Amino acid sequence: MKLNSQTSQHNYYSFLWHAVFLALAINFMDMDTIIPAMMLDAGGSALQLGILTAIMLGGGKVAQLFFAPFLNNQPSKKGYLLGGINGRILSLGAMALLFCFSSQINNNLIIWLIFILISLFSFGGAFAGINYVDIFGKSILENKRKQFFSIKHVLSNIFVFLSAFLARKILTAYGYPINYASLFLIAAVLLGVASLGFWKVKEIPVSHTKIDGLKNFLHSLFMKSAAIKS
Repeated sequence: MKLNSQTSQHNYYSFLWHAVFLALAINFMDMDTIIPAMMLDAGGSALQLGILTAIMLGGGKVAQLFFAPFLNNQPSKKGYLLGGINGRILSLGAMALLFCFSSQINNNLIIWLIFILISLFSFGGAFAGINYVDIFGKSILENKRKQFFSIKHVLSNIFVFLSAFLARKILTAYGYPINYASLFLIAAVLLGVASLGFWKVKEIPVSHTKIDGLKNFLHSLFMKSAAIKS
């Protein structure tokens, strides 16, 4: 099956759908400030906070190195993309519940749940990110990609601004912890709506050269990089 203009146009709008609702969700899933504060409130130590920060900032990037060799060998990646996104949706929904019932949960359990949910959120994002780039590259014709990114940039800026306004309204409308629980619940819903765009994507399966193991994958990347530079 080859990519044609009709399929490309269909995928074009599917990716735009995802971009719009993801932009709306961005300010509702701001983990970087809310979750560390919750961990400190639960009695988390400086070491635990440091580990949490490392997971949030770099855990996904490191995980991509281990995911990439496996995903490279898969001709179809749509299922894996949706799996990564669903992992993020699940973590956001669970985080909303954690805020709702935080007063009834033991502090040590709260800390462990934070680690589990943040890891799921970070690794799910890393897993989805690899597949997004691969699927996009083979789902939209090259002559449409520049136009796509231009429109995506404009729409994303508009809806991120709207998202910030709505998130601020929710934060001030409710008291703690309901305000933060509401933020994460809305983020989960919006991310779920955004993922509908990927359900509609018509992926073109492509066979890749099989690469066994992380070492061989890194060697392949190094060789390709050297060939491009030369």
